[in-house]
Amino acid sequence: MKAEEAQSMLHSVNRWLRNQDHSLMKSVTETLIKAEGAEVDPNSDSYRVLGRELLKAFQGILQVRIRRSVGDYSVPDEELIPVLKQSKQEQPAPVSVAAPVVQQETKSLPFTELQDRYIAEVEKGENWTAKTKAENLSIFALFVRAMGDMEVSQINRQVMSEYKSLLMQLPPNLNKGSKYQGMELKEIIAQKPKNTLTVNTINKYMRRLSGVFNYAVKNGYMPSNPAEGIQIRSQKRADQEREAYTTEDLRKLFQSEDYREDKHRASYMFWTPYIALYSGCRLEEICQLHLEDIRQEGGVWVFDINDKHEKRLKNQSSRRLVPIHPHLIQLGLLNHVEALKTKGERRLFSELDQRRDGYGQTVSKWFQRYKKRCEIGDGKTFHSFRHTFITHLKHKQVDPFMIHELDEHTIDSETMGRYGKRFTPDILLKEAVEKIDFGLIGIA
Repeated sequence: MKAEEAQSMLHSVNRWLRNQDHSLMKSVTETLIKAEGAEVDPNSDSYRVLGRELLKAFQGILQVRIRRSVGDYSVPDEELIPVLKQSKQEQPAPVSVAAPVVQQETKSLPFTELQDRYIAEVEKGENWTAKTKAENLSIFALFVRAMGDMEVSQINRQVMSEYKSLLMQLPPNLNKGSKYQGMELKEIIAQKPKNTLTVNTINKYMRRLSGVFNYAVKNGYMPSNPAEGIQIRSQKRADQEREAYTTEDLRKLFQSEDYREDKHRASYMFWTPYIALYSGCRLEEICQLHLEDIRQEGGVWVFDINDKHEKRLKNQSSRRLVPIHPHLIQLGLLNHVEALKTKGERRLFSELDQRRDGYGQTVSKWFQRYKKRCEIGDGKTFHSFRHTFITHLKHKQVDPFMIHELDEHTIDSETMGRYGKRFTPDILLKEAVEKIDFGLIGIA
Protein backbone atom coordinates (compact mmCIF):
# COMPACT_ATOMS: atom_id res chain seq x y z
CA MET A 1 0.00 0.00 0.00
CA LYS A 2 1.48 3.34 -1.04
CA ALA A 3 1.50 6.32 1.29
CA GLU A 4 -1.40 8.10 -0.42
CA GLU A 5 -3.50 4.93 -0.28
CA ALA A 6 -2.66 4.49 3.40
CA GLN A 7 -3.59 8.13 4.05
CA SER A 8 -6.95 7.66 2.36
CA MET A 9 -7.61 4.46 4.31
CA LEU A 10 -6.54 6.16 7.55
CA HIS A 11 -9.18 8.88 7.08
CA SER A 12 -11.80 6.13 6.75
CA VAL A 13 -10.52 4.20 9.78
CA ASN A 14 -10.55 7.36 11.90
CA ARG A 15 -14.16 7.98 10.87
CA TRP A 16 -15.18 4.39 11.62
CA LEU A 17 -13.62 4.59 15.07
CA ARG A 18 -15.46 7.84 15.82
CA ASN A 19 -18.73 6.24 14.70
CA GLN A 20 -17.97 3.00 16.61
CA ASP A 21 -18.20 1.06 13.36
CA HIS A 22 -15.78 -1.87 13.62
CA SER A 23 -17.27 -3.97 10.81
CA LEU A 24 -14.04 -3.80 8.77
CA MET A 25 -12.47 -6.15 11.31
CA LYS A 26 -15.40 -8.57 11.49
CA SER A 27 -13.71 -11.37 9.53
CA VAL A 28 -10.46 -10.97 11.49
CA THR A 29 -12.37 -10.93 14.79
CA GLU A 30 -14.22 -14.12 13.92
CA THR A 31 -11.01 -15.80 12.74
CA LEU A 32 -9.28 -15.04 16.04
CA ILE A 33 -12.22 -16.23 18.12
CA LYS A 34 -12.43 -19.44 16.10
CA ALA A 35 -8.69 -20.04 16.44
CA GLU A 36 -9.03 -19.77 20.22
CA GLY A 37 -11.92 -22.25 20.21
CA ALA A 38 -14.12 -19.71 21.96
CA GLU A 39 -17.76 -18.84 21.59
CA VAL A 40 -18.52 -15.13 21.79
CA ASP A 41 -21.85 -13.50 21.18
CA PRO A 42 -21.46 -11.01 18.27
CA ASN A 43 -23.72 -8.62 20.20
CA SER A 44 -21.66 -8.78 23.38
CA ASP A 45 -19.37 -6.08 24.76
CA SER A 46 -16.39 -8.45 24.52
CA TYR A 47 -16.93 -8.93 20.77
CA ARG A 48 -17.24 -5.18 20.20
CA VAL A 49 -14.12 -4.43 22.26
CA LEU A 50 -12.05 -6.94 20.27
CA GLY A 51 -13.24 -5.44 16.98
CA ARG A 52 -12.44 -1.93 18.21
CA GLU A 53 -8.94 -2.86 19.41
CA LEU A 54 -8.16 -4.61 16.12
CA LEU A 55 -9.27 -1.52 14.19
CA LYS A 56 -7.11 0.66 16.45
CA ALA A 57 -4.16 -1.65 15.76
CA PHE A 58 -4.78 -1.27 12.03
CA GLN A 59 -4.93 2.51 12.52
CA GLY A 60 -1.49 2.39 14.13
CA ILE A 61 -0.05 0.32 11.29
CA LEU A 62 -1.36 2.80 8.71
CA GLN A 63 0.21 5.71 10.61
CA VAL A 64 3.57 3.92 10.67
CA ARG A 65 3.28 3.11 6.94
CA ILE A 66 2.75 6.78 6.14
CA ARG A 67 5.71 7.86 8.28
CA ARG A 68 7.99 5.23 6.75
CA SER A 69 7.19 6.50 3.25
CA VAL A 70 9.03 9.73 4.15
CA GLY A 71 12.00 8.07 5.84
CA ASP A 72 10.73 7.90 9.43
CA TYR A 73 11.63 4.41 10.69
CA SER A 74 11.54 5.33 14.37
CA VAL A 75 8.84 2.72 15.17
CA PRO A 76 10.40 -0.79 15.09
CA ASP A 77 8.54 -3.74 13.63
CA GLU A 78 7.93 -5.39 16.99
CA GLU A 79 5.93 -2.36 18.14
CA LEU A 80 3.62 -2.19 15.13
CA ILE A 81 0.88 -4.34 16.65
CA PRO A 82 -0.07 -3.57 20.26
CA VAL A 83 -0.75 -6.48 22.59
CA LEU A 84 -4.49 -6.79 23.20
CA LYS A 85 -4.94 -7.17 26.94
CA GLN A 86 -8.06 -8.81 28.29
CA SER A 87 -9.07 -8.39 31.91
CA LYS A 88 -9.78 -11.71 33.57
CA GLN A 89 -12.38 -10.91 36.18
CA GLU A 90 -12.69 -14.55 37.17
CA GLN A 91 -9.03 -14.56 38.22
CA PRO A 92 -8.26 -11.90 40.84
CA ALA A 93 -5.00 -10.14 40.26
CA PRO A 94 -2.26 -11.00 42.73
CA VAL A 95 -1.67 -8.45 45.45
CA SER A 96 1.70 -6.79 45.23
CA VAL A 97 3.43 -3.91 46.91
CA ALA A 98 3.88 -1.07 44.46
CA ALA A 99 7.42 0.16 44.09
CA PRO A 100 7.97 3.85 44.75
CA VAL A 101 7.56 5.94 41.60
CA VAL A 102 10.76 7.71 40.70
CA GLN A 103 10.23 10.86 38.64
CA GLN A 104 12.77 10.83 35.85
CA GLU A 105 14.00 14.05 34.40
CA THR A 106 13.85 14.36 30.63
CA LYS A 107 17.35 14.45 29.17
CA SER A 108 18.32 17.88 27.90
CA LEU A 109 20.07 18.40 24.60
CA PRO A 110 19.78 20.86 21.69
CA PHE A 111 17.78 19.97 18.60
CA THR A 112 20.88 19.72 16.38
CA GLU A 113 22.38 17.07 18.64
CA LEU A 114 19.11 15.14 18.66
CA GLN A 115 19.04 15.42 14.87
CA ASP A 116 22.57 13.99 14.58
CA ARG A 117 21.72 11.03 16.82
CA TYR A 118 18.53 10.34 14.87
CA ILE A 119 20.34 10.43 11.53
CA ALA A 120 23.13 8.18 12.81
CA GLU A 121 20.59 5.54 13.88
CA VAL A 122 18.63 5.70 10.61
CA GLU A 123 21.82 5.44 8.56
CA LYS A 124 22.95 2.47 10.65
CA GLY A 125 19.81 0.71 9.50
CA GLU A 126 20.49 1.81 5.89
CA ASN A 127 16.98 3.21 5.63
CA TRP A 128 17.81 6.41 3.71
CA THR A 129 19.15 7.17 0.28
CA ALA A 130 21.51 10.13 -0.19
CA LYS A 131 18.58 12.14 -1.58
CA THR A 132 16.36 11.41 1.42
CA LYS A 133 19.14 12.35 3.83
CA ALA A 134 19.75 15.64 1.99
CA GLU A 135 16.02 16.46 2.06
CA ASN A 136 15.81 15.79 5.79
CA LEU A 137 18.91 17.85 6.57
CA SER A 138 17.42 20.77 4.64
CA ILE A 139 14.13 20.48 6.55
CA PHE A 140 15.89 20.28 9.92
CA ALA A 141 18.09 23.26 9.04
CA LEU A 142 15.03 25.39 8.23
CA PHE A 143 13.50 24.52 11.61
CA VAL A 144 16.67 25.62 13.41
CA ARG A 145 16.85 28.75 11.26
CA ALA A 146 13.29 29.65 12.19
CA MET A 147 13.08 28.60 15.83
CA GLY A 148 16.71 28.50 16.94
CA ASP A 149 18.64 25.48 18.24
CA MET A 150 16.16 24.90 21.06
CA GLU A 151 16.55 22.43 23.88
CA VAL A 152 14.27 19.57 22.87
CA SER A 153 12.63 19.57 26.29
CA GLN A 154 11.31 23.06 25.46
CA ILE A 155 9.78 22.08 22.10
CA ASN A 156 6.04 21.65 22.65
CA ARG A 157 2.87 21.78 20.54
CA GLN A 158 2.71 25.56 20.84
CA VAL A 159 6.21 25.83 19.36
CA MET A 160 5.25 23.50 16.50
CA SER A 161 2.01 25.40 15.89
CA GLU A 162 3.98 28.64 15.64
CA TYR A 163 6.43 26.99 13.26
CA LYS A 164 3.59 25.69 11.06
CA SER A 165 2.14 29.20 10.92
CA LEU A 166 5.53 30.53 9.83
CA LEU A 167 5.85 27.89 7.09
CA MET A 168 2.50 28.95 5.69
CA GLN A 169 3.96 32.40 4.97
CA LEU A 170 7.24 31.33 3.35
CA PRO A 171 7.93 31.07 -0.40
CA PRO A 172 9.31 27.84 -1.93
CA ASN A 173 12.96 27.27 -2.91
CA LEU A 174 14.56 29.53 -0.31
CA ASN A 175 17.96 27.90 -0.83
CA LYS A 176 18.05 27.72 -4.62
CA GLY A 177 19.39 31.08 -5.64
CA SER A 178 16.09 32.93 -5.24
CA LYS A 179 15.81 36.65 -4.57
CA TYR A 180 15.30 35.83 -0.89
CA GLN A 181 18.69 34.19 -0.47
CA GLY A 182 20.59 35.64 2.49
CA MET A 183 17.56 37.40 3.97
CA GLU A 184 16.19 36.82 7.46
CA LEU A 185 12.94 34.86 7.53
CA LYS A 186 11.09 37.75 9.16
CA GLU A 187 12.23 40.02 6.31
CA ILE A 188 10.96 37.51 3.75
CA ILE A 189 7.59 37.21 5.47
CA ALA A 190 7.32 41.00 5.69
CA GLN A 191 7.41 41.12 1.87
CA LYS A 192 4.30 38.89 1.79
CA PRO A 193 5.41 36.53 -1.02
CA LYS A 194 2.72 35.84 -3.58
CA ASN A 195 3.63 32.14 -3.87
CA THR A 196 3.98 30.23 -0.62
CA LEU A 197 4.71 26.64 0.36
CA THR A 198 1.99 24.19 -0.64
CA VAL A 199 -0.02 22.19 1.88
CA ASN A 200 1.78 19.01 0.79
CA THR A 201 5.18 20.60 1.34
CA ILE A 202 4.26 21.96 4.78
CA ASN A 203 2.89 18.58 5.81
CA LYS A 204 6.03 16.87 4.55
CA TYR A 205 8.18 19.18 6.69
CA MET A 206 6.03 18.45 9.74
CA ARG A 207 6.15 14.68 9.13
CA ARG A 208 9.93 14.69 8.86
CA LEU A 209 10.20 16.60 12.16
CA SER A 210 7.69 14.21 13.67
CA GLY A 211 10.08 11.39 12.80
CA VAL A 212 12.84 13.04 14.85
CA PHE A 213 10.49 13.62 17.77
CA ASN A 214 9.25 10.02 17.71
CA TYR A 215 12.86 8.96 18.04
CA ALA A 216 13.27 11.45 20.91
CA VAL A 217 10.26 10.08 22.79
CA LYS A 218 11.43 6.47 22.48
CA ASN A 219 14.89 7.38 23.71
CA GLY A 220 13.76 9.46 26.66
CA TYR A 221 14.56 12.95 25.37
CA MET A 222 10.94 14.14 25.15
CA PRO A 223 7.77 13.12 27.02
CA SER A 224 5.60 13.23 23.88
CA ASN A 225 5.75 14.07 20.17
CA PRO A 226 4.76 17.75 19.74
CA ALA A 227 4.31 17.34 15.96
CA GLU A 228 1.94 14.37 16.13
CA GLY A 229 -1.25 15.07 14.15
CA ILE A 230 -0.44 18.74 13.61
CA GLN A 231 -0.42 18.62 9.80
CA ILE A 232 -2.80 20.70 7.70
CA ARG A 233 -5.80 18.70 6.53
CA SER A 234 -5.90 18.59 2.74
CA GLN A 235 -9.25 18.80 0.95
CA LYS A 236 -7.88 16.94 -2.08
CA ARG A 237 -8.35 13.22 -2.58
CA ALA A 238 -5.18 11.23 -3.20
CA ASP A 239 -6.08 10.79 -6.88
CA GLN A 240 -6.42 14.57 -7.31
CA GLU A 241 -2.91 15.45 -6.18
CA ARG A 242 -1.25 14.56 -9.48
CA GLU A 243 -2.71 15.32 -12.88
CA ALA A 244 -2.73 12.86 -15.76
CA TYR A 245 -2.01 14.01 -19.32
CA THR A 246 -5.03 14.60 -21.52
CA THR A 247 -5.24 13.36 -25.11
CA GLU A 248 -4.52 16.93 -26.25
CA ASP A 249 -1.47 17.10 -23.98
CA LEU A 250 -0.10 13.88 -25.48
CA ARG A 251 -0.57 15.15 -29.01
CA LYS A 252 1.33 18.33 -28.13
CA LEU A 253 4.17 16.32 -26.64
CA PHE A 254 4.46 13.66 -29.35
CA GLN A 255 3.48 15.70 -32.42
CA SER A 256 5.97 18.47 -31.73
CA GLU A 257 8.56 19.53 -34.27
CA ASP A 258 11.18 17.55 -32.36
CA TYR A 259 9.29 14.30 -32.96
CA ARG A 260 7.96 15.12 -36.43
CA GLU A 261 11.40 16.05 -37.78
CA ASP A 262 13.54 13.88 -35.49
CA LYS A 263 15.42 16.80 -33.97
CA HIS A 264 16.33 15.13 -30.68
CA ARG A 265 19.94 15.74 -29.73
CA ALA A 266 20.10 12.63 -27.52
CA SER A 267 18.29 9.31 -27.57
CA TYR A 268 16.78 9.80 -24.11
CA MET A 269 14.84 12.82 -25.43
CA PHE A 270 12.99 10.55 -27.85
CA TRP A 271 12.62 7.37 -25.83
CA THR A 272 12.10 8.24 -22.15
CA PRO A 273 8.66 9.90 -22.57
CA TYR A 274 7.43 7.07 -24.78
CA ILE A 275 8.67 4.33 -22.43
CA ALA A 276 7.15 6.10 -19.41
CA LEU A 277 3.78 6.48 -21.14
CA TYR A 278 3.51 2.87 -22.31
CA SER A 279 5.08 1.12 -19.30
CA GLY A 280 4.21 3.23 -16.25
CA CYS A 281 7.81 2.93 -15.08
CA ARG A 282 9.36 5.65 -12.93
CA LEU A 283 11.90 8.07 -14.40
CA GLU A 284 14.86 6.52 -12.58
CA GLU A 285 13.78 2.98 -13.47
CA ILE A 286 13.86 3.96 -17.15
CA CYS A 287 17.08 5.98 -17.09
CA GLN A 288 19.11 3.25 -15.37
CA LEU A 289 18.03 0.44 -17.73
CA HIS A 290 20.80 -1.83 -19.01
CA LEU A 291 20.52 -3.39 -22.45
CA GLU A 292 20.29 -6.82 -20.79
CA ASP A 293 17.14 -5.59 -19.02
CA ILE A 294 15.31 -5.49 -22.36
CA ARG A 295 14.83 -9.18 -23.00
CA GLN A 296 12.34 -11.95 -23.68
CA GLU A 297 10.50 -13.86 -20.99
CA GLY A 298 8.30 -16.71 -22.15
CA GLY A 299 8.38 -15.34 -25.69
CA VAL A 300 7.34 -11.83 -24.58
CA TRP A 301 9.64 -8.80 -24.72
CA VAL A 302 9.83 -7.15 -21.31
CA PHE A 303 11.52 -4.42 -19.30
CA ASP A 304 13.21 -6.26 -16.43
CA ILE A 305 13.05 -3.74 -13.57
CA ASN A 306 15.71 -4.81 -11.05
CA ASP A 307 18.46 -3.52 -8.77
CA LYS A 308 21.39 -5.42 -10.24
CA HIS A 309 24.75 -3.69 -10.67
CA GLU A 310 24.56 -0.01 -9.68
CA LYS A 311 20.78 0.29 -10.12
CA ARG A 312 18.48 1.28 -7.29
CA LEU A 313 14.78 0.69 -6.69
CA LYS A 314 12.28 2.54 -4.55
CA ASN A 315 11.47 -0.60 -2.54
CA GLN A 316 11.65 -4.40 -2.70
CA SER A 317 8.29 -4.77 -4.46
CA SER A 318 9.58 -2.60 -7.33
CA ARG A 319 11.24 -5.63 -8.94
CA ARG A 320 8.98 -6.70 -11.79
CA LEU A 321 8.70 -7.60 -15.47
CA VAL A 322 6.77 -5.09 -17.56
CA PRO A 323 5.73 -6.27 -21.07
CA ILE A 324 6.89 -3.92 -23.82
CA HIS A 325 3.95 -2.34 -25.64
CA PRO A 326 3.78 -3.16 -29.40
CA HIS A 327 3.93 0.56 -30.23
CA LEU A 328 7.41 0.82 -28.69
CA ILE A 329 8.53 -2.12 -30.84
CA GLN A 330 6.90 -0.49 -33.87
CA LEU A 331 8.86 2.70 -33.14
CA GLY A 332 12.11 0.69 -33.34
CA LEU A 333 13.09 0.18 -29.71
CA LEU A 334 14.40 -3.35 -30.23
CA ASN A 335 16.38 -2.27 -33.31
CA HIS A 336 17.85 0.58 -31.26
CA VAL A 337 18.88 -1.88 -28.54
CA GLU A 338 20.59 -4.17 -31.06
CA ALA A 339 22.46 -1.22 -32.58
CA LEU A 340 23.75 -0.22 -29.12
CA LYS A 341 24.87 -3.80 -28.43
CA THR A 342 26.80 -3.77 -31.71
CA LYS A 343 28.60 -0.64 -30.51
CA GLY A 344 29.57 -2.39 -27.28
CA GLU A 345 27.29 -0.26 -25.09
CA ARG A 346 26.08 -1.60 -21.75
CA ARG A 347 23.27 0.81 -20.87
CA LEU A 348 20.25 2.03 -22.85
CA PHE A 349 21.13 5.67 -22.18
CA SER A 350 24.91 5.79 -21.79
CA GLU A 351 24.82 9.56 -22.31
CA LEU A 352 23.29 9.97 -18.84
CA ASP A 353 25.73 10.22 -15.94
CA GLN A 354 24.95 8.82 -12.52
CA ARG A 355 24.60 11.58 -9.91
CA ARG A 356 23.65 11.63 -6.25
CA ASP A 357 20.00 10.88 -7.02
CA GLY A 358 20.71 8.47 -9.88
CA TYR A 359 20.55 8.94 -13.65
CA GLY A 360 17.28 10.84 -14.01
CA GLN A 361 18.21 14.42 -13.08
CA THR A 362 19.30 15.41 -16.59
CA VAL A 363 16.12 13.99 -18.12
CA SER A 364 13.91 15.66 -15.51
CA LYS A 365 15.39 19.11 -16.20
CA TRP A 366 15.22 18.63 -19.97
CA PHE A 367 11.60 17.47 -19.82
CA GLN A 368 10.53 20.47 -17.75
CA ARG A 369 11.88 22.76 -20.48
CA TYR A 370 10.41 20.65 -23.28
CA LYS A 371 6.98 20.46 -21.62
CA LYS A 372 6.95 24.23 -21.27
CA ARG A 373 7.74 24.64 -24.99
CA CYS A 374 4.78 22.35 -25.71
CA GLU A 375 2.58 24.65 -23.59
CA ILE A 376 1.77 22.03 -20.95
CA GLY A 377 0.75 23.43 -17.55
CA ASP A 378 2.89 23.39 -14.39
CA GLY A 379 0.67 20.84 -12.65
CA LYS A 380 2.03 18.05 -14.87
CA THR A 381 5.50 16.53 -14.68
CA PHE A 382 7.39 13.53 -16.03
CA HIS A 383 5.79 11.47 -13.26
CA SER A 384 2.40 12.32 -14.78
CA PHE A 385 3.15 9.72 -17.48
CA ARG A 386 2.93 7.07 -14.75
CA HIS A 387 -0.31 8.56 -13.48
CA THR A 388 -1.65 8.60 -17.06
CA PHE A 389 -0.68 4.95 -17.59
CA ILE A 390 -2.43 3.78 -14.40
CA THR A 391 -5.54 5.90 -15.03
CA HIS A 392 -5.80 4.60 -18.61
CA LEU A 393 -5.69 0.96 -17.44
CA LYS A 394 -8.28 1.71 -14.79
CA HIS A 395 -10.60 3.24 -17.38
CA LYS A 396 -10.09 0.16 -19.56
CA GLN A 397 -11.39 -1.87 -16.59
CA VAL A 398 -8.19 -3.90 -16.36
CA ASP A 399 -8.01 -6.25 -13.37
CA PRO A 400 -6.69 -4.15 -10.40
CA PHE A 401 -4.28 -6.96 -9.42
CA MET A 402 -2.71 -6.74 -12.89
CA ILE A 403 -2.38 -2.96 -12.57
CA HIS A 404 -0.70 -3.43 -9.18
CA GLU A 405 1.83 -5.84 -10.66
CA LEU A 406 2.65 -3.42 -13.47
CA ASP A 407 2.99 -0.34 -11.27
CA GLU A 408 4.51 -2.34 -8.32
CA HIS A 409 1.94 -1.19 -5.75
CA THR A 410 1.72 -3.76 -2.97
CA ILE A 411 -1.34 -6.01 -3.32
CA ASP A 412 -3.51 -5.46 -0.26
CA SER A 413 -4.81 -9.01 -0.05
CA GLU A 414 -3.50 -11.91 2.07
CA THR A 415 -4.50 -14.46 -0.54
CA MET A 416 -3.29 -12.62 -3.65
CA GLY A 417 -0.36 -10.80 -2.08
CA ARG A 418 1.21 -13.62 -0.07
CA TYR A 419 0.08 -16.81 -1.78
CA GLY A 420 -0.93 -15.75 -5.28
CA LYS A 421 1.85 -16.07 -7.86
CA ARG A 422 2.56 -13.18 -10.21
CA PHE A 423 0.86 -13.02 -13.57
CA THR A 424 3.12 -14.18 -16.39
CA PRO A 425 4.24 -11.57 -18.96
CA ASP A 426 2.09 -13.09 -21.71
CA ILE A 427 -1.04 -12.66 -19.58
CA LEU A 428 -0.09 -9.09 -18.61
CA LEU A 429 0.59 -8.27 -22.26
CA LYS A 430 -2.69 -9.66 -23.55
CA GLU A 431 -5.01 -8.62 -20.71
CA ALA A 432 -3.49 -5.24 -19.84
CA VAL A 433 -0.66 -3.71 -21.86
CA GLU A 434 -2.09 -4.40 -25.32
CA LYS A 435 -5.30 -2.63 -24.27
CA ILE A 436 -3.43 0.66 -23.99
CA ASP A 437 -4.24 3.01 -26.86
CA PHE A 438 -3.56 6.71 -26.53
CA GLY A 439 -4.29 7.37 -30.19
CA LEU A 440 -0.59 7.91 -30.96
CA ILE A 441 0.08 4.88 -33.14
CA GLY A 442 1.08 6.06 -36.58
CA ILE A 443 1.99 9.57 -35.34
CA ALA A 444 5.70 9.09 -34.72
